[in-house]
Amino acid sequence: MMDAALWVRPLVFAALVGLAFVPLEHIFPARRAPARRPGVAADVLFATVGQLLARLGIVVLVGWALARLDDIGPERPLWIGVADRRARGVLDVASGLLLFELGGYGYHRLAHRVPWLWRLHEVHHSSRTMDWLAGFRQHPLELLLLTLAQNAPLVLAGVPLGAHAVVVALLKVNTVFVHANLRVPDGPWARVLATPRFHHRHHQRGGPVRNYAALFPFIDQLFGTHSDGTATAFGVARATPESYLGLLASPLRGRPQPARETDDRRAC
Repeated sequence: MMDAALWVRPLVFAALVGLAFVPLEHIFPARRAPARRPGVAADVLFATVGQLLARLGIVVLVGWALARLDDIGPERPLWIGVADRRARGVLDVASGLLLFELGGYGYHRLAHRVPWLWRLHEVHHSSRTMDWLAGFRQHPLELLLLTLAQNAPLVLAGVPLGAHAVVVALLKVNTVFVHANLRVPDGPWARVLATPRFHHRHHQRGGPVRNYAALFPFIDQLFGTHSDGTATAFGVARATPESYLGLLASPLRGRPQPARETDDRRAC
């Protein structure tokens, strides 16, 4: 029997980040929030039911795949040669964050190019409002693929389990943060770490897609996909369902179309 905490944890996380970000968005909004936020009911279900569905698949399918990768991974931890325990821990987490980001960046680029991946990813981009809750609007099937892409490099590199867990926790909070309707002052930190303004540009409706990274903007700078622009409108060009069940079924409807990086249909 699976540990009940596996199912409670995603709900507790959603509740805690909501308690933290709702007042922050009220005090430091990046833009005026709509009086009636579109899609709020669907996004609440993505943050609860959707997270539980994804957790089931992650435990059963992604867990199995990562276990197989662990069998072919290195027997010794990545930084075992570093004598100082604290320094080794810092290196483990730093390396894990970079590998996690690179895996996620690679998947993200593919999701905007491969038609059937785009149909899953389009659910995330269908949100017309950027706030903390929009970060949860992800199709459960895409969450499985993304989780595998992000975590596989850490397993293959031999990042210890403790550091791996820290990386996952940090990126989960970061996902909520970069989608939040928060005004973060410009400064040198924006060159090092992603801000809501940086990621909101990725969700810009229309124009070339930019800013695929979730945490490190320099990855986009390295691969030529960075933009300092400010987003003005969100969502996708085509009409998408409003309901949770409709959004879950939407990738199965119609014939997937190519999603080129300069194609307005993909919504940036």
